Amino acid sequence: MKSRLSSLEILLIIISSLLLICCIGLAVVSSLSLKPKGATEPVQLMGRMVIVEGAVFSEELKNFSSPQFKSLAFDVQQLVSEAFSASELRQLYESCWVQDFSRGSVVVTFSLRFSQLIDVKEVEQVLGAGLQRIEGGVLVIDTKTISITGEWPSQVTPRTPCILPDVHAGILTFFCSLPAVTCGPYQTPCADEMTCILTSQLCDGVDDCPDASDETDALCATACDGQFVLRGPIGLFSSSKSDKYNSSSFCRWIIRVDDGLSVQVTFPQFETEENSDTLRLYEGVGPNKVLTAQFSGSTSPGNVWLLTNQSTVEFTSDDINNLSGFIATYSAANTSTLSNEDKLTCTFEQGMCFWRQQQDDNGDWFRIRGPTFPSLTGPSVDHTLGNSSGFYIVTSKSPGQWEKSFRLDSLPLTPSMQPMCLSFWYHMFGQDVHQLRLWLLMESDVTVFQKDGDYGDTWNYGQVTLNLTSEAMVVFEALKKGGMLNDIALDDITLTSDACGPAPPEPTNVPPPTTTPPIPADCGGPFDLWEPNSTFNTPNYPESYGNGAECLWTLHALEGHNIQLHFLDFDIEASSDMVEVRDGAGSNSTLLAVLTGNGPTHDLFSTANQVTVWFYTDSSVSGKGFRANFTSGVNLGSPAPCADGQFQCQTGSCIHGNNQCDGVVDCPDGSDEAKCVMLQVNGSSRLQVQIVSSLFTVCTDTWNSQLSNFTCQYLGYRSGEASFLQARPQDSPFALITISSDGTLKTNISETCHREEVMSLACNNQREYSQKRAGRVVGGVNAEEGAWPWIVSLLWRGHHACGASVIGSDWLLTAAHCVYGKNVDLQSWSAVLGLHAQNDQTSEAVQTRQVDRIVFNEQYNRRTKQADIAMMHLQQPINFTQWVQPVCLPPEGQNFTAGRKCFIAGWGRDTDGSLPNVLQEAKIPLVDQNLCQQQLPEYTITSSMLCAGYPEGGVDSCQGDSGGPLMCLDDGSWTLIGVTSFGAGCGLPQKPGVYARVSAFTSWIAQTRRSSSSSHFKDPL
Repeated sequence: MKSRLSSLEILLIIISSLLLICCIGLAVVSSLSLKPKGATEPVQLMGRMVIVEGAVFSEELKNFSSPQFKSLAFDVQQLVSEAFSASELRQLYESCWVQDFSRGSVVVTFSLRFSQLIDVKEVEQVLGAGLQRIEGGVLVIDTKTISITGEWPSQVTPRTPCILPDVHAGILTFFCSLPAVTCGPYQTPCADEMTCILTSQLCDGVDDCPDASDETDALCATACDGQFVLRGPIGLFSSSKSDKYNSSSFCRWIIRVDDGLSVQVTFPQFETEENSDTLRLYEGVGPNKVLTAQFSGSTSPGNVWLLTNQSTVEFTSDDINNLSGFIATYSAANTSTLSNEDKLTCTFEQGMCFWRQQQDDNGDWFRIRGPTFPSLTGPSVDHTLGNSSGFYIVTSKSPGQWEKSFRLDSLPLTPSMQPMCLSFWYHMFGQDVHQLRLWLLMESDVTVFQKDGDYGDTWNYGQVTLNLTSEAMVVFEALKKGGMLNDIALDDITLTSDACGPAPPEPTNVPPPTTTPPIPADCGGPFDLWEPNSTFNTPNYPESYGNGAECLWTLHALEGHNIQLHFLDFDIEASSDMVEVRDGAGSNSTLLAVLTGNGPTHDLFSTANQVTVWFYTDSSVSGKGFRANFTSGVNLGSPAPCADGQFQCQTGSCIHGNNQCDGVVDCPDGSDEAKCVMLQVNGSSRLQVQIVSSLFTVCTDTWNSQLSNFTCQYLGYRSGEASFLQARPQDSPFALITISSDGTLKTNISETCHREEVMSLACNNQREYSQKRAGRVVGGVNAEEGAWPWIVSLLWRGHHACGASVIGSDWLLTAAHCVYGKNVDLQSWSAVLGLHAQNDQTSEAVQTRQVDRIVFNEQYNRRTKQADIAMMHLQQPINFTQWVQPVCLPPEGQNFTAGRKCFIAGWGRDTDGSLPNVLQEAKIPLVDQNLCQQQLPEYTITSSMLCAGYPEGGVDSCQGDSGGPLMCLDDGSWTLIGVTSFGAGCGLPQKPGVYARVSAFTSWIAQTRRSSSSSHFKDPL
């Protein structure tokens, strides 16, 4: 018997049917929306092309996590996006992602994503045309090599299930080809292509992607030894698989052991370039890791303890001097049961034991053996073994007159009912030694031991009875105030049970050394010398010349003669005491040389009939000085003139006159091809080129905008703007200019100019794109990361010394006083670019470059501060990224009105003398020059200087900011208008800071660039 359906059941069936129809309809609509009608190709395409200029392939480009890969990938992605942004496909184009680089110049494999399917041939043509339109870029693409296909591996865009519920049929499933997520700036997609993470989170030891694809060995394996995560109770890692590590390396290892265990790292081999190629060890992983120790040089670190079960190790190397590197082993250990004796007792023979360095003090204790440098301070042998093979720890070198702290902390000690004796050996030798103290860090700090001054070249015994009623830490702190003879050392720290015995005899301070009668600050001068009285020397030569001197010798010759200066002997404290030689005398003299250390290897020649020799010494350490003589004559130092019809190179050699400006370098210094393009001749604004010995006006027939930039870059500028003038009969014959395939200018002579127009070219130092910036925070605060991408931290022997600004791919602009006396020891300089915090120099945004040349403005005068500006040339070009960019320079002679608000930035000292970690910035008004002169009457404020600051003070540049930028927003671009130079104190009322006015030196900057660049125009500025 059949039962009839009730009205309710019928209603439910009807509703269910309607829902099923709706679901099917929705699925169909979704499918249609995800796959447009007629679509036969995927929305993600694969591309390949070849970079023929602007990049060189290296092994680091195979490592997705390396700074080199990320930097070049960013440049390529920006270039491709710019090519599509001005094309007919700009509405369909979404993104470009570089997948890998391979050899063959540099072959780029990349993916392109469009909002709908598109013909691949059309993409090829549009991309090629767009890249050809881009002018003046660093990267050059061979557009003939561009290949676009739709053959992309299916796993890159996985089919994602779209699940729709159905009340009758259960689960109805469709598979949809969903487009991958488009990530924002500084982000990268996970393998699921649905999640974005910050690029800085790649390979940091923390799984930030849901599928952990950001931490895979395939992605993160180091270029050093091919490893990434090191697991298990023991392991090994190294800086290279070969006998030397690679240049520009960045390698990161994550060490993981069982919970509750720590890691001991040991180094059977260690040799890296000191202060340049550095190994850093951190406790923890990811953004919260804590720097525990860092090492460079040839002294083995011994054993290093990392007291976490997860640790990070990073190794960075620069572009030069690759050494054998390191081999490290690690083992897991249980440190939870360490006794107080274990935590404190250390002979330093096997490492630093469990003593920890403070990262926020002024310097580290170094574990060394043998004598310290310089002599007359520090130990010669250790205490444990009593010879040069034993290790001890000593404070690092620390020039400067302010007080500096060097802390060494113990692990927390457990309370004890019994007294304990802490004993140690200390060494305080040197006339500048200040203080060593020992204190207990508890609820309140208690100083339990303190010694001051020089106790001679001997190890002294110290002891302290500890009564630990609560948890405490032991802290050794060495304090320095100035000088160089101020080393403090420790050895053989021991903790034993029971109270200490009788106190040892108190050591006796060494009386200050007896000195010869003080040398007058002016050396008894000034001196005026004429031939035959032409030999002169420093006071007390060849004995110590003394400190605090400022001496002057003026050498004279007859009118029309010049002077040859020869140093017979030269021994000056390197980089601290200086000899300055100037061509001429008085305010119109120009800088010939700044000498230090072992002095010049060749004679110096003047153009004037006077030479001034200044001698400056600091407050400590001196050499035996110098002895010199001079002679005078006519055209001394000038090469013999060439015969008629010949061209004289700057080196003095002669070539045939027809070889000048013929496109072929014949002079050893390239000077025959150096001045062959002229913007103005005899007041004419027509662009002219010299071919052999004749000048030709440039016709516009073959001209394009790329040639405008190219020619201005040849002349030492950044870009150019062309205008056309009506040709005149006297302009014929004309020059036609093109760029050949090898990157050189090609010129042809033509009797006619078909367009009947000739070129006029204006060169400048502006960027070709706008610099967008967020709103600024006023007044000496932390800058945003990437806020000032042209600012540079100049490191002298590994420590921040001054600021500088990026003005080209291989040039920096800084203050002359920053590099004065330090212009000889170039290997001690390094430039850190893209830096935000001083303690994060391993950030992926950071690039480090060595310096191979320093150029002073010849008008620089140390005493008057005039022309306090210098240029530094880098050994390797910069890779421009979002973190590193050049700043614009003002036109020659440009003025800025008083009261205008501009910005300063740097890592200089605060008013309390402390050094900030994070880049600081402040907004300050420009000050009228006459008012500035009134407020700084002790100086002469010239037209080549700028002043800035608030009347009430409080915001200013200070020590360490020197050489850094004073920047104004000008026509939408940030322009470098000043270089931080000097002031009266820091932030005082009515005492503005003074800056070198960059617009007074624009032509000099261009000429310096031009004189150092190749006439073949290989490196755009």
